[in-house]
Amino acid sequence: MEIEGVRKAAPDGTNLALAEWFVREVNQSAANIENKVAKSIKTIERLISGGWALEDIQEEIMKFAKEYPSMVTRIYHLEEIFVNKQPPDNIMQPDVFYYHNILREVPPPVRMRMDPETGQMIRHSEPFFLEMKRRFTMKELMDYWYTSCQITPHDHMKRQDEGKFKHFLGIYGLDEILFAIDVSKSSRAEMNLSPLRNAFDLERYMDKALEFIREKENTHKQVGINRVIRRKDQA
Repeated sequence: MEIEGVRKAAPDGTNLALAEWFVREVNQSAANIENKVAKSIKTIERLISGGWALEDIQEEIMKFAKEYPSMVTRIYHLEEIFVNKQPPDNIMQPDVFYYHNILREVPPPVRMRMDPETGQMIRHSEPFFLEMKRRFTMKELMDYWYTSCQITPHDHMKRQDEGKFKHFLGIYGLDEILFAIDVSKSSRAEMNLSPLRNAFDLERYMDKALEFIREKENTHKQVGINRVIRRKDQA
């Protein structure tokens, strides 16, 4: 997206470069530049922690500048452009506690490593945390479906499946869809049936997926991890 008088941000992909580009090139600030850059960096960091990618942030700024060319030079904070906006292509819902592992972030498994002084193997583990991923896209959902069911899709199939999953997301939660994929795979393997090929057939496995989610929810409640446990909480 090109806008007259506005150059693309520096291609080094840093928060500082994007912040300076916004302040100097887009907002065209002539005063308090250092302060505005510092505040823009904080906004960019917050957006990234919320699931935005740097290129998405820049595209949103460019879109705003194109639609409101006279306003973009009058706003004081970058924050004003992103009020009530969600990251593009993110199909996760804010403030939802998800149970599917692909939507979560947890510590890596316990690792064994050699003590350089004693030469003995010691166990190394990180403090427990349980956080939700910041972003999960339609492409990632479709890739999970294709990988689970051993499908090599062509372009026409991808377009059809995207429509099917958009339909499902209007009815079911993301957890339910992902667990339905898992349940269909395991159930059909037990019956020596080939994996599903038509995404609409996942609907037959939604009830079992819900049962699985309830069981996992109960287990989480019993051990006290039915909530987000942030890294800093365990520091």
